Amino acid sequence: MFAARAALRTRTRRPKERQKPQPMLIEKGGGIKTIQASWQDQWKVIQLPIFPLPAHIDGRAYTSGIECTSMDQFELSEKGEEIAKRHGATRVLLSNYPVKIFARFIAKMAYGYAVERYTLNAFEEVYTVSAILGETDDIGRWVGCSDRREFPVRQCNVSVGFKIISGNELIVKLKMFPQFDGAEYVVVIGRVKEIYINYIRSLGKEG
Repeated sequence: MFAARAALRTRTRRPKERQKPQPMLIEKGGGIKTIQASWQDQWKVIQLPIFPLPAHIDGRAYTSGIECTSMDQFELSEKGEEIAKRHGATRVLLSNYPVKIFARFIAKMAYGYAVERYTLNAFEEVYTVSAILGETDDIGRWVGCSDRREFPVRQCNVSVGFKIISGNELIVKLKMFPQFDGAEYVVVIGRVKEIYINYIRSLGKEG
């Protein structure tokens, strides 16, 4: 999402990297080639993979990994055909999408929001850390997509919601790029201590 994030002016820890040309795949002369192009001359497209619900929530048989069932795709400014024409190409192509890495990124974001809101001390057990670190191949057990889109469309980079389920388990819901009404991700974070559940509810922080 290099070019799309640059076009949207999202925050980055390495702003100078945005000024450097980055690789882009094109089809030209009957073959696939990699060229270097600035973000202004790249295909600015956002891809958000759609996953089933976390296996921990829907209780389906699960072994490992995560399944991408479809993809939300949003083009910003120019269409792919226009970018291809600019480079004298037949078409521009997207690189293979690392959906497992993306799911781990979503889990990391959700865990960060959970800790920021409730603190580390609130958790009796955290489910997601080993999957985030790549120590276990069970990210699809904890990360997935909601079967309905509930967050409103608004101009921001992410919307976040929190909910206690099954008595004491915290889920975090994220909507990436809500201005495009994209996918909404559900992450099962872990078990919250009873004393914190009562405290959270008393403050109205759930939801």
